[in-house]
Amino acid sequence: MRKPHVSGYFYPSDPEELREKIEWAFTHWNGPGYVPEVKRIDPEKGIIVPHAGYEYSAPVAAFSFGSLANSGRYDYFVVVGPNHTGLGSLVSIGSEDYLTPLGRAKIRRDAVEELQDDLIVVDNLAHEQEHSVEVEIPFLQYIYGDVEIVPIVMMDQSLEAAEHLAARLKKLSGHFTIVASSDLNHYLALAKLKRLDAFFSQAVLNRDTKAIYRYEYSEEMSACGYGPIVTLLSTYSGRVDLLKLSNSIEITEGATGVGYAAFTVNKV
Repeated sequence: MRKPHVSGYFYPSDPEELREKIEWAFTHWNGPGYVPEVKRIDPEKGIIVPHAGYEYSAPVAAFSFGSLANSGRYDYFVVVGPNHTGLGSLVSIGSEDYLTPLGRAKIRRDAVEELQDDLIVVDNLAHEQEHSVEVEIPFLQYIYGDVEIVPIVMMDQSLEAAEHLAARLKKLSGHFTIVASSDLNHYLALAKLKRLDAFFSQAVLNRDTKAIYRYEYSEEMSACGYGPIVTLLSTYSGRVDLLKLSNSIEITEGATGVGYAAFTVNKV
């Protein structure tokens, strides 16, 4: 079992405090303004969601998770995040249940077996100290209760790797959805941060993967989970919606900050 690495740092370690923090995010002035209930009133979808400390990014993340709740229940969730640590394999699946203060998120083992190939391998080392998947799990548990997950961490975020993973996900059996974990641009002053986040977000809305990679490889932009984003865009073919675009400066002030966005991507 994978023990939480950023509990008590990125989010509260006490279960009741964590539930209150998630509710705070949903009702925050920069959040959606409501606590969602699971009901099938929207098309099935995947989401793009930030992964910073809850104090900074959780109100934006709440937009994505609230919309996901409106699309109904899923048998399991494929949560794809970037590799910040440099540990593990190029594309690493976790095979250990994720423990959070809200309980255990169990691994969907048949899906793990289906996904593996020469590039996509089980490697728990990549997950031990990585936060990009971990911080999404309590939101899923809060909304859905007991959940099953397939956690994937991408060190190789190239277009080739993203499209390869997407091709494998398209063949995956069961009723699942994809959570793509990414913050936007990092450590910029407000005016530049908003300008570059707007450019990057428009590329996502346009499904312009070439622009996404051109921005990233220019070294001017620094969205950390561009591989997971392109994986989701390459797996699901439906409409892309931007629910919220904000940043840490707008929430907690500061001279520089990090951008956050909440997107949904309809399956068809």
